[in-house]
Parts: sequence; C-alpha cells; structure tokens
Amino acid sequence: MRNRGTQLFSLLFVIAMIQSCIRIDEDPYNRCPSPKAANAVGIKQVFFSPYKNQRYATASDTVSISDFRYNFELDLSLIGNSNSSDSSLAYPLVCEETFRIENISNLAVILTNPFAGLPVGTDISYALLTPEGKNIAQLKTFDQVSVYFGAKLTLKPNTITQLKSRIFVFFKDGSRSYLDATSPYLKTN
Repeated sequence: MRNRGTQLFSLLFVIAMIQSCIRIDEDPYNRCPSPKAANAVGIKQVFFSPYKNQRYATASDTVSISDFRYNFELDLSLIGNSNSSDSSLAYPLVCEETFRIENISNLAVILTNPFAGLPVGTDISYALLTPEGKNIAQLKTFDQVSVYFGAKLTLKPNTITQLKSRIFVFFKDGSRSYLDATSPYLKTN
C-alpha cells in the first residue's frame, strides 16, 4: 500500500513539473485570466541560478558561467480592481499569474566592480539575455509578464570572479529604484 502511495505521489509530481513547463501563450482557448494591471514599486530580490540542493547559488558558491543565470523579482502594487480575487474561477493548471506593468520605462544592470575587462559604471544590460532572446536593455513593454525575470550572462570573465552589480528599474515619472547584488564566483569551463 505504501508503494502505491509513493507511486501516486511521483506521478503527481511529474505531472506538476510538466505542466509548470508549459508557457502561458500555449492557451489556445484563452482560458487563463487576463494580466492584472500593476505598477512596479521596485526590485524585491536578485537571485542566481543554478538552483541545486533546494537553494539558489549564493555569493560564497562557485559556479560555471554556462550554468549561471541572473534572476530578479519585481515588487508590484496592483492597480484598481486588479485586487479582486479570481479564486472562485476555475482556471487550467497551465495558467501562470501575469501582469501588465504600466509604469516602467526601462531596466539597467550597472557594474559596481570591474568585470570581464569592463570598468565600474558599465551598463551590462545588453549582455543579459532573456529566454526569449531579448537583452534586458531591450525590455520596454511589460505586458503579460511574470514578476520573475531571468537572463543568461553573455560576458565571459578571464579568471574566477564575482559579478557585482546594481540593478535599476526606471519609472516613467523619472524616479528610480535599485538593488545591489553580488553573484557567486563565476568560472569559465
């Protein structure tokens, strides 16, 4: 009996993992809720992949540059009736909560220490590629987005080193918010 429970749990886990890989744009019947209108308040956190042993890489870890991802989470404030709960509606498991962020003009990632031959103050947003193939500097429209963003670093350091940066979110009203981050030690393969 215990084996059957373990098998059922394993099957449910596999199904959940498969469904979590399905993108929201694969909802051909528009069964998922519309994006919620929101304004960004700032950056909630910066965290680094790879994700191993149930944790993200920290500043004390050493990781391969090929496995490294620069990830961040925006801090949002919902607008208007977006605060109403859709929990009474049944949406398919492929739905991911998305937002239409209205107040961001652009994002930037600035070096706070030299990295890969680049000096302090260099904007490396062009060297951080999203899974969609856009670099962070190209992100200007934030419609149907998650609060989580991830990017692959295309710069290759010559030695084992850390990426020390300040990520900025610039708002349409001219204000800005930022957060400093220190990556794990990065090594080339």
